[in-house]
Amino acid sequence: MHRSLVLLLKRHRSFLIPFLLFIVLGAALQLVFKKSELFLIVNRNHNEGWDSFFLAYTWLGDGITIVVAALLVSLLKYRYTVLIMLAYLYTSLVAQLLKYLFNSPRPVKFFEGGEKIRLIEGLSVYSWKSFPSGHTVSAFAFAVVIAYLIPQKKWGWLIFLLFLPVAFSRVYLAQHFFQDIYAGAVIGTLLTFQLIVWLENQGWYKSEKLEGRLFG
Repeated sequence: MHRSLVLLLKRHRSFLIPFLLFIVLGAALQLVFKKSELFLIVNRNHNEGWDSFFLAYTWLGDGITIVVAALLVSLLKYRYTVLIMLAYLYTSLVAQLLKYLFNSPRPVKFFEGGEKIRLIEGLSVYSWKSFPSGHTVSAFAFAVVIAYLIPQKKWGWLIFLLFLPVAFSRVYLAQHFFQDIYAGAVIGTLLTFQLIVWLENQGWYKSEKLEGRLFG
């Protein structure tokens, strides 16, 4: 398992290098700024254009989007559907367990009675279960799956950059703190790579039945 994981990570270094840079930079930011300070820096810089962009982009990390994507790829191969759904269910389960374990306040509750924060009109925001960000977990799990499935591994960095704004959107939309998306990115990425290694060693996952496709 250990050797398989190392080989898998080496194949996806194009994705992992920017991911590791994000981890290092994110750790540095959290050492320098308090979580409230990081949130307020983002919350005080906004405009209507970014509002519209992040309101739409955040859906890339939503469960509905992931399930729809899983159903669509069944047109190509059932194995892809299985991988997307297992990655989503596995990482989401861990995320939900952590949410209930920590039950930490979200920005609207954290700043209640104190610093006034900007909320987008019409957007529902939650009060609790902030850590970690479920959207970020799902987005990064999905990103790893895409990086794994595409033949051109050199484009891993682009996939990372395409999904990173999903994480940022959760802070911009006042749903989470930076530490929530930071943890979400780590959980989604590492658990999905671990799942892939496990699946690669399962006979049923390599069966001919999963080579089929819908309407094929």
